[in-house]
Amino acid sequence: MSLKQIIIFLVFALLSIYTAFLNPHDSIIHITQSQSLELPTVLLLLGSILIGVIITVFLFWTFNFKNALTRWKIGFKNNRVKKRNLRVETQFKKGENFFICGKTDKSQALIEKVLDTSPEHVGALNLMGRILSTTGKFDQAEIFHKKALALEPQNIHALYDLAHTYSKTDRQDEEIALLQKIQGMNPGTAGPILRLRDIYLKHKDWKKVCVLQKKVLPLLRENLEEWKKEQTNLSLYHFEFGKQCLENSNQDAAISAFKQALRVSEQCLQAYLSLGDAYLESGKQKQALKTWKTGYQKTGNKSCLVRSQIALRDSENYQELLHTYEETLEASEEQSLLVLLLSTFYLEHGLEDKARHLLENNSPEHPLLHSLLLESAQHSGNGNQQSHFELTRDAVFALTL
Repeated sequence: MSLKQIIIFLVFALLSIYTAFLNPHDSIIHITQSQSLELPTVLLLLGSILIGVIITVFLFWTFNFKNALTRWKIGFKNNRVKKRNLRVETQFKKGENFFICGKTDKSQALIEKVLDTSPEHVGALNLMGRILSTTGKFDQAEIFHKKALALEPQNIHALYDLAHTYSKTDRQDEEIALLQKIQGMNPGTAGPILRLRDIYLKHKDWKKVCVLQKKVLPLLRENLEEWKKEQTNLSLYHFEFGKQCLENSNQDAAISAFKQALRVSEQCLQAYLSLGDAYLESGKQKQALKTWKTGYQKTGNKSCLVRSQIALRDSENYQELLHTYEETLEASEEQSLLVLLLSTFYLEHGLEDKARHLLENNSPEHPLLHSLLLESAQHSGNGNQQSHFELTRDAVFALTL
């Protein structure tokens, strides 16, 4: 019983008690002016209570029936809506599955039915946009994506798909704006940053690529393998930015970019080679040689030794590199190429006897080059032999690439 019904019952009960106290003897109840009814007070009291109970019960069931009818109507309506929504969602899921499986026509037919029934179905609007985009109807696709976003401005799927549609129509500014919006909504996710990075990669805007790559790395720390991969990529992006600076005759910026590449990854061979080249062009031979030496120590790549050898070709300060060559030859298991490189180094600096001794005491893995260098060591005074030596030396250098 509700509080309202209890109060009504109490009112009638109190009224009956009040009447009984006012009429301690038999009570005469006048029905009309000429007709009356004489009743004992107790009966009057019980009758009053009975009437109160009957009225209360009547009121209770009347209100309850009214509420029940209202609930039934609402339930019936909700049930119809629920069945319709279930049918719509079933069709939508089926259409989505068809789209994933590449059955675009069947998917489009089902999604059109969904939109006929429920024109504000955000998922269906967005999927229709994707279907149209797949079939090359980018203008129509954009309309559907925007309809979805008008209903749900924060819908990530619609934002991503609209950005994809923009990318297909070369609307880079709009695509970037959407991806930045997505990133602002989800600052802890790597996806939007990677998409932005790929846009700038396409246009070789290496400065922006580096900035975005730095942002994405902290978001990948839970996946160590992926993090290492992107860390290496960051080093390569700094290297590419350095190359771009060199092309624009900005040598200081190039050197800074190459250094940054090496701070990110000590294994970036290209950065060692290019940084040394940049130093050499700036007249800083000592720093160039130091860079290439470090590059060889970190990567083990003989291209660094070749760079140093070329830089010292006309110099008398070659003893340190010679020592490095000889130490490396003693410690290395793969001696064949080092033997050829060291031989060319000996011959460049007039150490023919050492070159001949080295070649005669090591078995060749490149017999032709080995024999040509040995011939150069044996006939070093011949003018034509010098030309042959230079060609042979270039061929040996090519093996290090």
